[in-house]
Amino acid sequence: MLFRSLSLSLFAVAATLINPTSTSAQAFTEDGHAIAIGYGGVTMLGSISQNFDEYGDVNYKGMGPIYFKYEHGMTDKIGLGINVAYAQNEWAYSYATTDANGNAVTYKEKTSRSAYSILARFNYHIGSDDKFDPYVGFGMGYRNATWKYDTTDPDGTTDVDISGLMPFGMELTIGARYFFSENIGLYAEVGAAKSVVQGGLAVKF
Repeated sequence: MLFRSLSLSLFAVAATLINPTSTSAQAFTEDGHAIAIGYGGVTMLGSISQNFDEYGDVNYKGMGPIYFKYEHGMTDKIGLGINVAYAQNEWAYSYATTDANGNAVTYKEKTSRSAYSILARFNYHIGSDDKFDPYVGFGMGYRNATWKYDTTDPDGTTDVDISGLMPFGMELTIGARYFFSENIGLYAEVGAAKSVVQGGLAVKF
């Protein structure tokens, strides 16, 4: 009897979250629109950077990932939209060697990477508050990364341009928006995307 009562209680709570009966306004609505611009952190570039540990004077600089998101409310729980992300990374380094005459020389090299993705996005919204909007999101679509390599070594190969071999991209995140005014707020997400965490400005209309 206790187990049955507990099960019914949990079912009632879940049903309330999925289909809330509250008449208060929701932050996410059917036929509503939302856009967001954000910046990401905690990427997976550490393993790539280790490849340059054997060189000297290694300097790294990067930008992004930068995110742009658009979502349209198909229902008051389901949103469909598009996510665009872009990032740039550059490693500059040097190495010492000897030339054909046996003289000691130092060459400088640079490896750069630019990556972007354009994904169709599905969000399931699990809240009913008029300011706080939590959701789970899944994205799938196109991605690409281009690598370039330059060197001052006269016998080296320069201007090498290599595109990524896997043009298919996916992401799975959990996140939330919080609107501190009727239309403007902030968003944050964590999960498997171009970065582990991201956040920025959110606008609904």
